[in-house]
Amino acid sequence: MPGLMIPPKPAARGSPSKLKRAPRSSMAGQGGARRNPERTSRRHTRSMGCVDRTPSPDEQSGLQRSIEDELLEVRGPPRQRRAPHPSTAIPHVIRAVEDVTEEELGMIAVNGAEKTYNRATGSTCHQCRQKTIDTKTSCRNPECRGVQGQFCGPCLRNRYGEEVRDALLNPSWQCPPCRGICNCSFCRQRDGRCPTGILFPLAQYHGYTDVHSYLISLCNKIKTEDL
Repeated sequence: MPGLMIPPKPAARGSPSKLKRAPRSSMAGQGGARRNPERTSRRHTRSMGCVDRTPSPDEQSGLQRSIEDELLEVRGPPRQRRAPHPSTAIPHVIRAVEDVTEEELGMIAVNGAEKTYNRATGSTCHQCRQKTIDTKTSCRNPECRGVQGQFCGPCLRNRYGEEVRDALLNPSWQCPPCRGICNCSFCRQRDGRCPTGILFPLAQYHGYTDVHSYLISLCNKIKTEDL
């Protein structure tokens, strides 16, 4: 009929009521100021697809030097560790050597493939933070806290050049945090340093058997250059 208003069709369910915003281009604002100028930019590596040629020896030396400087750089003052709350603190149990059984020694993981994850019955490694059922170390320092003295076989060997079996059979063995040599991400950040990441392949490339020895060599190298 003339003059009859036809009501608009209702919008289909699920259809957006507003126009979608165009995606932000990664090249937008190129040449402008960075949003966080204090943040260190990522290195250009061949695996990232940013380098299409083999770097020269001088460039390789400069890249190696930048990695060493980053590992040894102190970015902030060390943070004091707060005392745990008595109700939430895990008590530290010192196991005697006589309590270690042959069955436990046989359950020490040699590599990552031998580790079985179990969130219910597993124990956490201080280094990799993975909860597995393989045998971990036991710190004999009475001042050790909670489970910080637990290290799995691959982490203790690759990061510190030690064996879990030798640690369990040594009545005076102390964990890397108690000795002040722990290079896990939490302990390094607490000391004001950057995490090392997966540094073991680089340590092997330079002829070292573990990460701790490689970091010690970098410190000695810097001290020699300062003389």
